Amino acid sequence: MANNASTELRNFHNFLGDKLTGEGAALSPEEVLDEWRSMNPFRQDLDEDASAIKEALEDLAKGDRGISFDEFDREFRKRQNLLA
Repeated sequence: MANNASTELRNFHNFLGDKLTGEGAALSPEEVLDEWRSMNPFRQDLDEDASAIKEALEDLAKGDRGISFDEFDREFRKRQNLLA
């Protein structure tokens, strides 16, 4: 695990160095980190996404069509106290 963290930090250091010497120098630290994360997602996140997709496909195969977007939107706005 420590080796993976060391490798990831070294790779991020190189990525950051490239950004500082290139056109990325105008980016904020948050923007650079966002770009790094989009290019290097955590393995755990990918596994969780794959599992959720597999579960949804299994539900769909069983006939569960979920809810419509309109219903979801209505419930979401209600939970978040957002006006329609």
